[in-house]
Amino acid sequence: MTRHLLFLAVSATLGITAHSNLSMKLLICILFFLCFLFYWSGGKWKVLILHIVIMGIFISSASITEIRNKSIYDGSESHFLVTFTSQPKLDGNLLKGFVTSEQGEQLLLRYTIASEQEKEGLNQHLRTGISCPIQGSLQVPEPHRNENSFDYQQYLSRQNTHWIVKADSISFSKCKMSKASLVVSIRNFRMKGISYIKKHFPKESSGFVTALIFGDQSEINEEYLTNYQRLGLVHLLAISGLHVSLLTGMLFYLGIRIGITRERMVVLILVFLPMYTLLSGGSPSVMRSCLMAMLFFILMLFKKRLSASVTIGVIYLILLFLQPNMLYNIGFQLSFAVTFSIIMSSGIFLHYPQKIMQLLIISTSCQLAALPILLFHFYEVSLLGVLLNVLYVPLYSVILLPFSLITVVLNFLVPALGHPLITLLNVTFTLCNRAADLASDFPLASVSFGKPGFIMLLFLLVSILGLFVNWETSFRASKTWWGMFILLLLLQFNIQKLSPFGEVQIIDIGQGDSILITLPFNAGNYLIDTGGQITFPLEEWKKKRKTHNTAEDTIIPLLKSKGIHHLDKLILTHADADHMGSAKKLIENFKVEEVIIGSWGEEQYRDKDFIPVARDNGIRIKMVKKGDSWSVGEAKFYVLNPHKKEENTNEASVVLYAEIGGLSWVFTGDMGEPGEMELIDAFPQLRADILKVGHHGSKTSSSIPFLEQIHPKAAIISVGKENRYGHPHGQVLESMKANKIMVFRTDEDGAVIYKYTKKGGTFRKILP
Repeated sequence: MTRHLLFLAVSATLGITAHSNLSMKLLICILFFLCFLFYWSGGKWKVLILHIVIMGIFISSASITEIRNKSIYDGSESHFLVTFTSQPKLDGNLLKGFVTSEQGEQLLLRYTIASEQEKEGLNQHLRTGISCPIQGSLQVPEPHRNENSFDYQQYLSRQNTHWIVKADSISFSKCKMSKASLVVSIRNFRMKGISYIKKHFPKESSGFVTALIFGDQSEINEEYLTNYQRLGLVHLLAISGLHVSLLTGMLFYLGIRIGITRERMVVLILVFLPMYTLLSGGSPSVMRSCLMAMLFFILMLFKKRLSASVTIGVIYLILLFLQPNMLYNIGFQLSFAVTFSIIMSSGIFLHYPQKIMQLLIISTSCQLAALPILLFHFYEVSLLGVLLNVLYVPLYSVILLPFSLITVVLNFLVPALGHPLITLLNVTFTLCNRAADLASDFPLASVSFGKPGFIMLLFLLVSILGLFVNWETSFRASKTWWGMFILLLLLQFNIQKLSPFGEVQIIDIGQGDSILITLPFNAGNYLIDTGGQITFPLEEWKKKRKTHNTAEDTIIPLLKSKGIHHLDKLILTHADADHMGSAKKLIENFKVEEVIIGSWGEEQYRDKDFIPVARDNGIRIKMVKKGDSWSVGEAKFYVLNPHKKEENTNEASVVLYAEIGGLSWVFTGDMGEPGEMELIDAFPQLRADILKVGHHGSKTSSSIPFLEQIHPKAAIISVGKENRYGHPHGQVLESMKANKIMVFRTDEDGAVIYKYTKKGGTFRKILP
């Protein structure tokens, strides 16, 4: 029965995947799977037909979901009456949250708060279920603009959300509370509970208590949350099966102790669990845990039993049939994978009666099951996490979760008893967080493997399943599968060293420059500029939990996704914030061998925040000037500028001429027309196939004489979408057109990538 359900779950998954992403690779996988089923069933055609039917049913379910997932708006609308259907979030001076329009369509609301008084008013009066008239504009959510980056548009679409409504004004005086339903009442109770914890608990622990009780991680310090993610411990802060089991077990025990019959207690828990699903945020892991618990208690009511493996299989099929898009939710994937691994490893416990060993096996099993998912989405895993989970899982599930719940209840009912417990709880969380902070700096805390390709992912899944099946017999029987798994991981870790492909990638980081050059077989990894933003001091109430940083949010995830473990050179063309503003974050969080800056520009960098960080990390800072060069294999790099001290920092930009992938390139930084004239005078024979346009396409650069001498086949403009400077200038675009130069621009094309081998290369852009 267990294997039948497992195979049915695979068929359902393949059906939904085939609907959204049908490819030759997937068709081959489906064919192999059907052949395996035919062999496994002893040649029974009925089994084969059943699974084909299941695939068809789930393809149909996904098709119907897609047909229904349409917008009624065309984007021209400006007046709306919206109802807040989920907990609104206040982050600095930004209000955001999901709302439902009068026509019943879900929208994502964004509103910039005008004053601190308005924010205080929103904190007091904004509730789930309140309806407000708003005026604003509809915006299409951004798709992914860089390779392997998060596709926000697709993410929202899978939640039936097609528009972001950017509110210019919200008539809060005209807001009305709709008739309170049970669902709205529960959600508002959740908001009040979160506000209560935030108000009465110290900052160090309030976010963790909120996460454990209500499933809301938004108040956790960003640094602590990052540490838990790096160490593979963040699952402890999500409502899971452990939470639900503990809570229902406590309720059941207390009910029996005060004299309620078992049957009535089961009914009460069945009523409570759907309410708790809403109370704890309704995430996929919560839904899975509560549905499994409900099925268990329903069967108890009728004196029936199902194995845990059958239960999880049934719940998986039901959820996917009702909500096919849930398959793409990372929480859904991790929740079912980890739960399934615990069930799969239950037979292994028989070989290891010691409690510590059993904890270690559970931790190892969970990490193995989560590994392909984590690599696919986040490109890195924590090898140290296996050991840390042995310590942190019991600590959180057995001590901190019940302790947090008891403390909140006691503090509400009897504050005099609650205050000492809050202090003790805060000390415990502080110690846990500091330990995690120390552990996050260990070498194996987080290891980047890169995003695995389709075939590698398939082999990893097969090796992990084979490992589980054979480990149950004995550890010795699983040695071959362990060897295969470790070999695959080593191969994936060194994937960049084995790749014959090189790339030049103009990263889309908005209004700024950042260019990644990777040579074949990991012979060299160079980053020209980091992008960055000019920041201004903000009033305390306007400060957001996390500010955008191009290094942390765009560049480092891209490097990790490609299996790059270090940068040989970080080349900073000049000291403007939109070219080097994120250098500090990059150096702090990624290994850099050498930083290159232009000669005669020491004064520009003297007070920059990355300089002391680079020195503390032992990173060499090298100054280059006209005439310097280096080469690696067939790739050659020549420095054309600077050649003297310049008052204008743009004219002091490091300008590189490179021969990469059979093409010649000129990277100009922000050099303007005066520098261009000096450049063509100094190098009258200078030609290039590809020109990285200077100063984001400003009219102060890309002069006609310069274009005529360089005579590029294509030009690439790194520029922010709808930037306030009006870049690229129409005059520059006209000059390009007059000289028959093909133009790529990141505001319209997203990242622009040239991928090559010894035989040649091709250009592609991320946006269609």
